[in-house]
Amino acid sequence: MSRTAIIARKFAVALRQPAFVWLWLVPAWLLIGMSSAMIALLPFRRIAPWLGANLGATAHRPAATPEQAARARLIGRAVSIAAGYAPFRSNCLPQAMAAKALCALWRVPCAVILGVERERPEGDLRAHAWTSCGDATPTGGACSFATHVPLSCFVPAYVAAQLQR
Repeated sequence: MSRTAIIARKFAVALRQPAFVWLWLVPAWLLIGMSSAMIALLPFRRIAPWLGANLGATAHRPAATPEQAARARLIGRAVSIAAGYAPFRSNCLPQAMAAKALCALWRVPCAVILGVERERPEGDLRAHAWTSCGDATPTGGACSFATHVPLSCFVPAYVAAQLQR
């Protein structure tokens, strides 16, 4: 494929994105960068409290209205596109952290789930992080629940309080 064809295709895809995605690309990019720096500089025990209350080895999907789930999908799209243009580490964990921050900003209940891939050869663990909000999986892919075993699930404090009732 020629360079011109690639640019034309990317431009056509960009034109189809909703205004929300365009408006939140730069903040998503900055949040991915900050998350990447936190991961590089801080031990995870310092990052974990920022992610929320840890429910343990479960994959919780916080209840969300259809509007909140739609907003979470748009946030996920903005984060995914921004990650593609990041010159720094932008794999699943920084993306999940950025999506969590944007969801919190928009008051969208969001869980950050950390897990490992199922049925890997012995000694070959592959970690993964993803977010969930109602029936939406903003980052990490919708199949993450089926292909990964959750090790930790972080939810906002108010969601954890509701679960304890």
